[in-house]
Amino acid sequence: MKRISIVKNFKIWITISIVFIVLGMWSFAEHHRLSIEFTGGIDTTITGQHNIDEEKLEWILANFEADVTVVSDGIDTELLIVPKKLWDSKPVEVWDVAYNYLLQEKHIVWDENIKSTSFIWPSIWEYMKGAAVTAIIWGVALMGIYILIVFVGVREYFSPWIFSLVTVVTLMHDVIIAAWGYGVLMMFDSMTMIDSVFVMAILTVLGYSINDTIVIFDRLRENIIKYHEKIKKGTKKLSEVFDESLYQTMRRSIGTSVSTFVVVASMWFIGTEVLKEFSFVIMIGIVAGTYSSIFIAAPMAYRINKGLQKKEKKQ
Repeated sequence: MKRISIVKNFKIWITISIVFIVLGMWSFAEHHRLSIEFTGGIDTTITGQHNIDEEKLEWILANFEADVTVVSDGIDTELLIVPKKLWDSKPVEVWDVAYNYLLQEKHIVWDENIKSTSFIWPSIWEYMKGAAVTAIIWGVALMGIYILIVFVGVREYFSPWIFSLVTVVTLMHDVIIAAWGYGVLMMFDSMTMIDSVFVMAILTVLGYSINDTIVIFDRLRENIIKYHEKIKKGTKKLSEVFDESLYQTMRRSIGTSVSTFVVVASMWFIGTEVLKEFSFVIMIGIVAGTYSSIFIAAPMAYRINKGLQKKEKKQ
């Protein structure tokens, strides 16, 4: 049975990815909700379901210019208050006014109905946002540098810059699609928000995704060196070397991904709510990472190299 050329059908694979990337960006942008870890504010969990009027509470907190969000999972009610004014100096005042409303109009008592209340100061959420963005950017950048260093030995045959660039592109591809998965969760679960769990899941996806890509690129490096003379003489096409390398590593990549997926899926089925959110993003990331490693990374590297060679010939 004749094998399908993965490299020559790159347009098909990249089209599929673009569709999911667009869906992912739309889903995430449309349904994203930041937890108070990234906005600052007051997060109160109240036992039972309560019909708290968001607009009325915002009117009561008008002096603090507060945004109020009420979400419920059918068991508890979560009240999020994000004040924009006087937050630095008088956060307790905001809670005192809000609690007075809860007590007088909803008969919600501190010791009986309120499970927990968290205060996040501006200095904390500014640090959290900065740390999250920095971690993701440095994670991607360092992985690109790592690939550049590892594959510097093959520069005589193939530019290590191409491998490094493609690695960064595929990592961002996997992150966007994993974020799409989180966007789907937020679409159907009002209690799911972007928080530190999401950031940890994205960093885990980055670490896992690069594993398959390195294995495939490493086999590709070995085969380019092995067939270098034949490639120069024209008796073996570079596209054939790429396809051969992909098929040699495909079974291992898919097998590893499936076994990991099964373990993470079991975490999703039996885990707590936080673990479910974490494992769901990882599951989406595993699928995206396996797909991009096989169908995007190597074919894209081949196309970029081919384009550079054509440009050099014209010059």
